[in-house]
Parts: sequence; C-alpha cells; structure tokens
Amino acid sequence: MPDQLLTIEDVVRLTGLEESLIRYYESEYPAELPEKILLGGALFFEPASIAFFAAIHARRQGAARGEHNSRERFARVLAITSGKGGVGKTNLALNLAIEFQRLGKMSVVLDADMGLANVHLLAGASPRHSLTDLLAGQVELAELVEAGPEGIGIIAGGSGILAMADSRRQDRYRITQSLVQLEKAAEIILVDTGAGMGRSVRDFLQAADEILFVITPDITSLTDAYGLLKALHQEKLPDLTIHLVVNMVQTLKQAADVSLRFASCAREFLGREIIDAGYILKDATVSQATARRTPYTIYRPDSRVSRNTRAIAANLLKNQPGQTAASSAFGRYLKLIRNGQAQLPQPRRKSA
Repeated sequence: MPDQLLTIEDVVRLTGLEESLIRYYESEYPAELPEKILLGGALFFEPASIAFFAAIHARRQGAARGEHNSRERFARVLAITSGKGGVGKTNLALNLAIEFQRLGKMSVVLDADMGLANVHLLAGASPRHSLTDLLAGQVELAELVEAGPEGIGIIAGGSGILAMADSRRQDRYRITQSLVQLEKAAEIILVDTGAGMGRSVRDFLQAADEILFVITPDITSLTDAYGLLKALHQEKLPDLTIHLVVNMVQTLKQAADVSLRFASCAREFLGREIIDAGYILKDATVSQATARRTPYTIYRPDSRVSRNTRAIAANLLKNQPGQTAASSAFGRYLKLIRNGQAQLPQPRRKSA
C-alpha cells in the first residue's frame, strides 16, 4: 500500500474519532469527502480525508451545542512573513501548525512560497500534487491537502514556477477561489509566504486575517521587515492585527530589545501597533531536525525551541477572541481581485 493512503485505523488515530462515527460520517456526508481508493481489493482513504472528517465533526458538535448552522464559520488565516529569507519563517509555520493541532485546532499549512516551496521537505512529506496542478486544472482542492505530522494538512507550493511568482490575475483568482472552500474545513490556516515583497507575497498578505512577522536580531532582518511593513502601510493595507516573533536570539534581553525596537518604529512612524507573540532562543535542535526531515517539535518536543514555539502558539490563541472567523478572508480578497483593486505597484526598497 502506498505510504500516502490511509487505513480506517489510521483515520481513527489521526482524527481521534471512533470508527463507528467515521463510518456514520461516510454514509451521511459522501459528497463532502474525497473518494476512497480501491487497492488490492480493499478501500483506502485519501490523506485529505482527515481535514474533512474533522470539519464535519466540528460542525456536528457546533449544532449539538445549539449554534446556528445558517451562519458559516471560517478558518483564522494567519500569514507568516519576514521581508527576507533565512530567518526561520517556514520552520516556524510548520511547527506552529503542529502545536495548534495538539491544542485541538484543525490546522493547515499553505506553502505560498512560489519560488522555493519547501514546507513538505521539513515535514518529511512527498506530496503528489501542488498548487501548480491546481492552476493546470488537473486537481481539485481536496486532492491538494496532504496529511502531515500530527494530522495537520499541508498544501505544497509551486516551487520554481515563474508564472506563479508573477501571479497573473486569473491564477490569483483561481487559487483564492479554491482556498475559500478550505476555510470551511480547517480552523487555522497558516500561510507561509515567500520572502521579500513580490506580487504573490503581497497577494497572500492582503488576503489574511492577521500577519505574523518573523525577524532575527540581524540588522538586515530588522530593516527588511520594517521596509515590508512600511510598503504595506503606504499601499493602504487593511488595519489587520500584526504579530511579531523574534527568532534565533541568544538571550531574553536581546529578544526584548529587538521586539521593542521594531514595535517602536512601527508605532512612531506608521501608527501601527505590533503584538509581541514571543521569541525563540537559538537551538541546534532546529538544524538537527531539518537534516532528518522531521519537525523539531516532534524530533525533540522538550527542547527549548519546541517550548518557545508552544508558548507562541498559546499566545496567538489567547489573542484570538473566537475559535473561527465570521467571514472569509480569501472571500474578501476575491472581491478586491474582481474589482481590480489588488494591483499593488512594486515598491522601491528603502532602509528604515
């Protein structure tokens, strides 16, 4: 049996649901689930089934608590960005998703780096499809979601695809339209954007509910992140909540100093408030886990980088009043694309 396919035992383990409940959902909601695969006379589940079973179960629980099903709920969309590469943004996105999942939030990581997509590499996954296949019309969204560590969902990006990096209007529309459906299946979607200020990066930052900046104590990281924030501010980015994580710090004092410097500049010169989501101390565990293609929170869950990431996940949940959003972030962005309002000019790079 191919590693990507799941048995009923796998589905029970990854969802935490009883087998009888899984079978019931199969019979009641066949149109909402990916088709099963016949192999060797037996039927197996697609990895994407995990996210959809979880969504059905969450909806059923909500109905049991008397929530109004007529009011759709959507995932919280958190775009993780940096301004430059090499700051640990992708590793943080993946491991945050795992920590959210452990805290009971169905999480999906969308690899939106159209130049160097590598979330699947860090997760030890071998995706069969990517956003490239979606654009080519070869697959639907349900086929893109691969089961990752701890049951998270992973959507692979279109690594090295220049057409996607350029983000043509029709491509942006197709991707965003598909992601609206994903918002109904997950509770938290973490969008790992590319570095810099390319058009595809701006697309996903505009489409998010919140933005998480990842910076390091390095002066170029601080300058580039502030430059990105300034460019977004000048282009009338909606007044989204902005979080900050300082990565690869040597001491707590260094983390506090860097965070305060970034927040002070944003407040004084842009009138933007920055929420300190936490810090991550430099830890050799990260490079060791990367070499093994294993998320560090799984490789060494008690390491300081894992504990720091766990604290960041808790902080982000604490700063979210509700479990899910009342409106679709990607849906709101679709309206901008339709109206031709999502065409931002390429800003010239300036120092802080």
